[in-house]
Amino acid sequence: MKTDFDKSISELETITARLESPNITLSESIELFNKGVLISKKCLEVLEESKGKISELTDEINNISKPFELQD
Repeated sequence: MKTDFDKSISELETITARLESPNITLSESIELFNKGVLISKKCLEVLEESKGKISELTDEINNISKPFELQD
């Protein structure tokens, strides 16, 4: 099952292929370009959110894996 992110990437690929087509009108290309920009923004938001989650998990792992300090 594809995630929303995967669907968005597939949609961007479809838009790109259509924009590269020689049989596209100017108005259609502008409409597709605008749609692609909006989808790209959503994808970037998802990636930034994922980056934050990964950073949090990495910090947790680093805290868990710290060696015990010996007490004097």
